[in-house]
Amino acid sequence: MAARKSLVHPVLFSTYFGVPAEAFALSKLLDPILNSDTKLFIDPLLLWKSQHPLIMRKGRSAVEVNFQNVIGLLDISRAEGDVAWRGAYKALNLDERAETSLGYGAAGTSGSSRPPALRHSILRTAKEIITLGEKNPTMIPLMGLFETGVGPDTLSDMTTNFLLPTLAEITEDFCITNDVPVKAFGEYYGNRKLPENPFHPGSPVILVPRDLLRDLPLAADWTDVSRVILEVREIREAVNRMFGNFAKATIAQKKAAIRRAAFSSPTLLRKLIDAVALASESYDEKADLDGYYQFRKILSEDPEPFRGRLVAPPSKDATTLLETVKEIMKQFQEMVEDNNMWELLWNGNIARHERASQLLFFAVANVMCAVNNVDISPETNSGGGPVDFKFSSGYRGRVLVEIKLSTGSVVHGYKTQLEIYKKASRSADAIFVIMDIGKMGRKLWTIEKLKRDAEARGERASDIIVIDAHRQRSASKR
Repeated sequence: MAARKSLVHPVLFSTYFGVPAEAFALSKLLDPILNSDTKLFIDPLLLWKSQHPLIMRKGRSAVEVNFQNVIGLLDISRAEGDVAWRGAYKALNLDERAETSLGYGAAGTSGSSRPPALRHSILRTAKEIITLGEKNPTMIPLMGLFETGVGPDTLSDMTTNFLLPTLAEITEDFCITNDVPVKAFGEYYGNRKLPENPFHPGSPVILVPRDLLRDLPLAADWTDVSRVILEVREIREAVNRMFGNFAKATIAQKKAAIRRAAFSSPTLLRKLIDAVALASESYDEKADLDGYYQFRKILSEDPEPFRGRLVAPPSKDATTLLETVKEIMKQFQEMVEDNNMWELLWNGNIARHERASQLLFFAVANVMCAVNNVDISPETNSGGGPVDFKFSSGYRGRVLVEIKLSTGSVVHGYKTQLEIYKKASRSADAIFVIMDIGKMGRKLWTIEKLKRDAEARGERASDIIVIDAHRQRSASKR
């Protein structure tokens, strides 16, 4: 996978190609960020629930045929490495797909091939399942249940490879309808004419229906997997016999236990496949707990409300950089606390995840700097790891911003995480932001004491800002 870099100035497909955001809403396609991957994945189990016409008419059968081809070849294989096995190996395409801008690639979308050992491992497990008499093609997407090396990106890319001609047709149709410039990219993409990614010349952009996407494919999401599997009484009992406390097991231990239980009986295997296949649901874009759609909303809306909120500083040095970042944070705090932006951090009575707060700040900071011609840019590593922000462009010095929910690991974030980031970035200045949604307890008191103690030792401590992000009553009810 490509090395993760910092993302600066995220560019939406709709913005670059001048497509109204409403067109993506009507088409039910994800508006991708052209210069970064979004941490959503295609879940193969959602193919059979998708309401997109082309997925229903062509995509499902295309994936099913490819899965069935792998199974058929394995079924007639008599030994690893024989002709049939090699055919199955070739048919099981796990190459990473950069064209969809999905997954863990962060800035500079991903794209490479996975090690041969992983393919062979998946094939061996599939062969075991076939030997038990199970030849349903839906078993292939469930390999994440049994194999430690099969993660959400593997499952997503595997499905994308089989689905690519259909996704290319969906993309071509959308672009023709919305006057997006396209060009031919060859037989690999079904000879469809597709838009070129301006950040990756020579590579097309592939659009994906939103109802195929999850924050993690179910077979890789062990929070959901544990719940679904343990609802099947026979599997729960078998696993408990092998593992006293399944909830406290590591992922590798859980996979081993599930594998032993399921492979002990064709009946249990069938119940496992059916239970997991039925449970998969697409990412809830209305709840949007990770803030992916709120992020796009801020980036694509009229920037006028942000104009005049920031003034370019007269000089460019470490001191003025810190002052400017504090002013950005002050404006963000005002918008959250006084201008109803807190609403973007809640879905009804449920607080959105920490990532939603981080992405909201990132979007606001980007738009605010751009519309006011302020020559600094927030950067973030938006891949699978922690999200932190670094302000530095055009200035001598760096300022880090770390955002935590009050319900989360506030003390660890201030005491350990932020200091690690500061050392890695060679930054002396940092701002630690707590989005207060409740359950603060003594966390604020603890980190304020850590700050005072560090300053008493003559050390440069990170600033602390608390933003009130509680749900508020409307003005008429106050």
